[in-house]
Amino acid sequence: MKSKISIIVFSVLFSIIIWGSVTLSNEFFSTSSFDVNIINQPNGYASGKSNPQTVFVKLKAKGWQLISLSVGSKVNFNVSADNDSGKISVDPYNEIDENNWVSSGINILEINPREISFVVEKIKYKKLKVVPNAELSFSDGYGLATPINIYPDSVLVAGPTSILDTLKSIKNIRVKLTSADSKASIITEVETLPGFTVDRNKVQLTFDVQRIVEKSFEGIKVVITDIPKDRDIVLIPNIIECNLRGGINILGKINSNQLYASISYSDIVYDTLGSIQPKVIIPNNTKRVYIKPERLNYIIKKFE
Repeated sequence: MKSKISIIVFSVLFSIIIWGSVTLSNEFFSTSSFDVNIINQPNGYASGKSNPQTVFVKLKAKGWQLISLSVGSKVNFNVSADNDSGKISVDPYNEIDENNWVSSGINILEINPREISFVVEKIKYKKLKVVPNAELSFSDGYGLATPINIYPDSVLVAGPTSILDTLKSIKNIRVKLTSADSKASIITEVETLPGFTVDRNKVQLTFDVQRIVEKSFEGIKVVITDIPKDRDIVLIPNIIECNLRGGINILGKINSNQLYASISYSDIVYDTLGSIQPKVIIPNNTKRVYIKPERLNYIIKKFE
């Protein structure tokens, strides 16, 4: 019984292969899109984005040739600058010989649009800050305890002067982290624009994921600044409690002495409510949830 099933399966697969071979030997029509790639630029020159950046090509070819264009390595439509600089416009029909993927048996019937323009200009070098690009989700109760760390934090970029002058930063290729509940590091590539190169194309992103908790700090004395010599201020009360939110490993190392609360005398002078809210400086990578009391009463004493 098993041998009969094997024979049937083999026969079906063999029939499919024969049918596919015959079918793919026939000619088909297809319209494909290709990204424009500028080649043959002078040394020390480069081009940014072309206009348009994509062309649509109507092809007639055997089925297997069309499939190879779709499933193989990425195919671009090459356009030559002919070692020239400045603004250049070309008819893509005149660039077919620059594309070795147009092999025997592949016929180009139509290309849209019929004009491609681009600017070839001198290459400039500039160091750009790498801005983290990530999509993050966390397990319940967890989150980033510190900002995403990226190493190196900048890269040397080479590209067309007019475009590079407008750039202040560059991103990494978007990474994704899901249900995170512990520290993680991911190595990814730097996102580059057409016509640009970077001296280092890989960066490491480190995510300091911790359980996010709250902690209260009591006995924080409020300091009054800029008091004139003939004045004295009595605060009621003169100490506060501050509740912070942050990573468990960060809050666990903080004590009340690391929080600073103050009130400026000038703020008291201009106060119209009879009470004032202190300014609180908190440690890095923490967020203030509340202070208690939120506002303090005061008494101004003047010396004769």
